Amino acid sequence: MNEKLAEKLVAWQIKHHYLSSEEKRLYQYAYELLIGQAVNLLIAGLLAVLFHAYVTVAVFLLAFIPLRSYAGGHHADSSNVCTIISALMICLVCVLSGSVPEDTALPLGMVTAVVSGVPVFLLAPVADQKKPLDEEEKRRYGRRSRVIWGLETVVWTACCCRRMYSICFAVLYAHLSAAILLCAGVVKNKRKQE
Repeated sequence: MNEKLAEKLVAWQIKHHYLSSEEKRLYQYAYELLIGQAVNLLIAGLLAVLFHAYVTVAVFLLAFIPLRSYAGGHHADSSNVCTIISALMICLVCVLSGSVPEDTALPLGMVTAVVSGVPVFLLAPVADQKKPLDEEEKRRYGRRSRVIWGLETVVWTACCCRRMYSICFAVLYAHLSAAILLCAGVVKNKRKQE
């Protein structure tokens, strides 16, 4: 669906001389990404309304998107599968945020820091077949993903000390999600090499 809409948008813009036809594939790819992100954000917003978890979803996305952008990891084979996985992930975050007792924020956070920090520091960035990385990108993205993880962990610590638990749990879930996708990306890459 995203591909067809992107194709129509680019064709219309080329026809009206807003874009050049030489870069058609690049424009289509950019539109596909933009449409996919917009759909995912719209679904996240709808789920936030449905679960009455506005702060949780907003903080989760604010923590997850930058870390995921630089750390990389598993990418779905199609935009539809990506959208479904993203929606399920947001649903899980919303359900967990309402069911985990607040007094577990500190011990859960410490465990999560180790569980998410190890993959970020040892594996990031994890390239994908669709997103290969050269050596300079690997160094730069690895450094940025570690800095982002560290800053978000500082935010988590401050929020935990101030008993802002919805923010604490949202950051924890973002870090766990990113770590899981990093590990899944490594497994996927190893399987493709075999």
